Amino acid sequence: MEIREIPDLVSGLEKNFAELTNWIENQPNEKFEVSIRPEKWSTGQHLAHLIKSTKPVNLVLRMPKFVLKWRFGINNREEKSYEALVEKYKQKLAEGGTASSPYRPTFISAAQKYTLITEFNDELKKIKTALPRWKDKDLSRYIVPHPLLGKITVRELIFFTIHHTRHHLETIQKDYS
Repeated sequence: MEIREIPDLVSGLEKNFAELTNWIENQPNEKFEVSIRPEKWSTGQHLAHLIKSTKPVNLVLRMPKFVLKWRFGINNREEKSYEALVEKYKQKLAEGGTASSPYRPTFISAAQKYTLITEFNDELKKIKTALPRWKDKDLSRYIVPHPLLGKITVRELIFFTIHHTRHHLETIQKDYS
């Protein structure tokens, strides 16, 4: 399925955020706090990472477009499809790419579970409010830096957010099921 238009972007975000939060809500609290191995994140740390990585998306969506253009420029290449962006992300991960330090979570306790779920869903609400205010052509025009993918369009940033949420859901489902 081609994800491109704003309603499809919102729908993809809603679906993946809902599936992730529903899965986490139905897991025992001890799985939220404890990681399966020292080098792996706990479910709570995955959720905290997703919150940290979604906040800049909201910042970009609320930023005046002239500021985006001044700070980062405008797109001068063919925009990637959802599938192409996912492949590029997978390639970067396969090459050893990891979350940079501002996006790495610290210890997360089970007591934080519902607060973090609420915060995560609040970030989605902000995106759902801001995204429809954008013109379709502007999603493809403005670029922003991504710590792993380099400069990407705002639409590609939304593609990333959709996939990134799915990626972490699949990771915790595999690790904790």
